[in-house]
Amino acid sequence: MLYRRVVRPWLGFKMLDLNDMIIAQLKERDVTFPNVKKGVLVAMVTPGSPADRAGFHPGDVVIEFDGKPVESIKEIIEIMSDRIGKAIKVVVKRANDETAILTVVPEEANPDM
Repeated sequence: MLYRRVVRPWLGFKMLDLNDMIIAQLKERDVTFPNVKKGVLVAMVTPGSPADRAGFHPGDVVIEFDGKPVESIKEIIEIMSDRIGKAIKVVVKRANDETAILTVVPEEANPDM
């Protein structure tokens, strides 16, 4: 019998799907929150992770992942499916509507986590 190990790519950030209500709350809390209609919020970045090394910051809003506009975590996961070790270009919106282009290289998720 052949056993296949499922290899999951890992970037090292916690994400949150944005909707109008969440965006309104974030804007209320922070006037510099980027002017986005949709996207995926980076809620937390693990120190030393691929995301950390790529320059992601908590509060970044991912609007484009590997050249495709994204509005849900599910879409990011689908694009990333088997891209371990391959660089992915990510466009994020930051405070004061600053745009940053980051390159992240997914690593294999630690199966013990």
